[in-house]
Amino acid sequence: MFGVDYSHSFKSILPYSSVCLLSLSILACQPAPEAAAPKGRPPTPVKVQTLQTELIQTRLQALGSLLARESVDISSSVTEKIQSLHFDDGQTVKSGDLLVTLEQAEEAAQLKSARADLAEHERELQRLKGLLAKQSAAQTEYDQRQTSKLRAESKIAEISALLNERSIRAPFSGVVGLRELSPGALLSPGTRITSLDDLSVMRLDFYIPSLNIKALALGQEIIARSDALNEDFSGHISAIDSRVDPIKRSLKIRALIPNADGHLKPGMLMQVVLITSEREGILIPESALLSEQLHHYVWLLSDGKAEQRQVELGVRKPGFVEIRSGLSAGEQLIYEGIGNLQAGMAVAPQGNK
Repeated sequence: MFGVDYSHSFKSILPYSSVCLLSLSILACQPAPEAAAPKGRPPTPVKVQTLQTELIQTRLQALGSLLARESVDISSSVTEKIQSLHFDDGQTVKSGDLLVTLEQAEEAAQLKSARADLAEHERELQRLKGLLAKQSAAQTEYDQRQTSKLRAESKIAEISALLNERSIRAPFSGVVGLRELSPGALLSPGTRITSLDDLSVMRLDFYIPSLNIKALALGQEIIARSDALNEDFSGHISAIDSRVDPIKRSLKIRALIPNADGHLKPGMLMQVVLITSEREGILIPESALLSEQLHHYVWLLSDGKAEQRQVELGVRKPGFVEIRSGLSAGEQLIYEGIGNLQAGMAVAPQGNK
């Protein structure tokens, strides 16, 4: 029989298997290669600004109407025709200047007659005085003539007053308006001829809620803006009404504004700003503020990382809010890019203002 001899084959395989097993054992004992470390998250870009103190004013705002310091309609107190006008439209006049002359021929004739009567009484008194010295006239006759003289003087004063009513003069210095009538027109009492305004100083009347009454004081400065002139004007409080309006619950305030150039006119609407207090403080953009119910927070840049801090608010102005406490001048406020910030997160400032 034929047989197969496997002894030689096993002898040749065994050394090879031993080598393989030894190699696997060595590989199993070696440490596994380290996994690649993940890359770190880049710093979040933000915009920051350095906090500084500045002047903060507490203000009250209102609307007011302008009035001339003195204003009157020029009219007549008697019924009479206009004889002549002595002014032009918009003319500046002084106190006592003659503006209008009314017909007064009748009163002038009466005055002439009264003066003649007075002269006659004075002559007769002089004659009687001489006769009394000679005891050739009675004292009663002299006394009667003296009384007649007093009546003549009273008549002259009465007719002079009538003449003055027919000569209309400026009661104060100012600017006349447009004339409403012409010479020859028949006037009746109260008919307006023109207006007269003292525009050197303007009165500004406005209302402030009575809750702010403690913030008001005589002499306090105000700023009034005219949109028509695109200009601001300074003035001061000259009077505070003694009563509060029971319906509006507001207090009427009057301020005086110098108007040397005459730009301001009666009836103009003014936006009034009343400064009630001034102090140094910190203002931040409203965009940098986070609010949760009654608590308010901001983000600051500290050592390259974001830090959240609670703050207390003060007054507001368009786009900005005052920080009463919680921040100091010189700190770095993050005002843009705060949406995804977390405490301790690395940030990269992109701008500093």
